[in-house]
Amino acid sequence: MNIGDVIFQMLSFLIAAIFFFAVIYVFRSLKKRSVQLDRIEKKLDALRKEKNEKL
Repeated sequence: MNIGDVIFQMLSFLIAAIFFFAVIYVFRSLKKRSVQLDRIEKKLDALRKEKNEKL
């Protein structure tokens, strides 16, 4: 086997692995952001409810 072939295969595998992990990272980030926004919405709703009860 030629050393060039080995280097090409390693680079191809590395690029595929980076792409795979990038996709996973994006989906996890979107899910985390969604959970955070839900938590913020619940806090805002509680504050609105508390404010309306005082009036």
